[in-house]
Amino acid sequence: MTKGGLLVAGVVIPVEGMTVHNPLDTAWSKLAPGDYRKRRTSWVRHAIVHTTKGIWPQHVIPGLGPGGKDKLLADFYRGDPQHNGAHAGADDDGTGACFADIATDAAYQAGMSNDNSWGLEFYQLGNGGLYEAGIVGGIKMLFAGCEALGIPLQVHRGPYRNGQIIKRMRHGGDDCVGIFGHRDQSWIEAKNLPAAERERFKDGRAGRGRGDPGDIITMEIAADPRVEAFDFNQGEDLRVWERRQRKLRAMGEDVTVDGVAGPGTMAALRRLGFRDGRELDRAVERPE
Repeated sequence: MTKGGLLVAGVVIPVEGMTVHNPLDTAWSKLAPGDYRKRRTSWVRHAIVHTTKGIWPQHVIPGLGPGGKDKLLADFYRGDPQHNGAHAGADDDGTGACFADIATDAAYQAGMSNDNSWGLEFYQLGNGGLYEAGIVGGIKMLFAGCEALGIPLQVHRGPYRNGQIIKRMRHGGDDCVGIFGHRDQSWIEAKNLPAAERERFKDGRAGRGRGDPGDIITMEIAADPRVEAFDFNQGEDLRVWERRQRKLRAMGEDVTVDGVAGPGTMAALRRLGFRDGRELDRAVERPE
């Protein structure tokens, strides 16, 4: 059953087969004013994936959980004096909730990337467990949000390395487009920590652990046939999209050739009838 949906620029976007509460239809499904602000950027370029507890190791629990965790998460955010909150949460029973407008609100969920991103929390049990229904529902919400915002479904390729972030994400990831884990972009400056902690978190090292969001969710996202994987540390995404942008220009589209799959590039793809960059790769260029 499809009910409710994600709030995107004031419009409710349904997520197929899911009930998704949002601020327009559910009183509790909203962040407190101190947990977000209006965006300072003109477009949202990446989605940040979280687990509520960040626990590792993790395991999958078959079937559906008891539910009610989306409201629990919303209530936690409103009562947290640290003022943080993601845009959406995936409940363990396959439903979900949207707490802020993913297009216009910058929720405090990803540090330097807040203005560039929207964030989704997967509910995790205290023993590290993730219900199967919660994973499936969360990924459906994730993909629906990215589609609504024009974010191509692409992820960082490579195994997780403890304490290492994607270097280009360190200052907000202005040229990074796609889906990233919180552990891939969150970092701590040692100078801001007590002396006893500085050696543990040197400048540029990740402040989040392996379980945020963890390998299970990351691998499930990457396994979807619609998702592309690039090595963002090596700039592979920029090289591939620069080639695609040159191809779009050869096909008559006035796009900037900078390797960043931004709104202009994605709009050009849609105008030409392509669902993603790989369809463009397979296309035969029109004769000049």
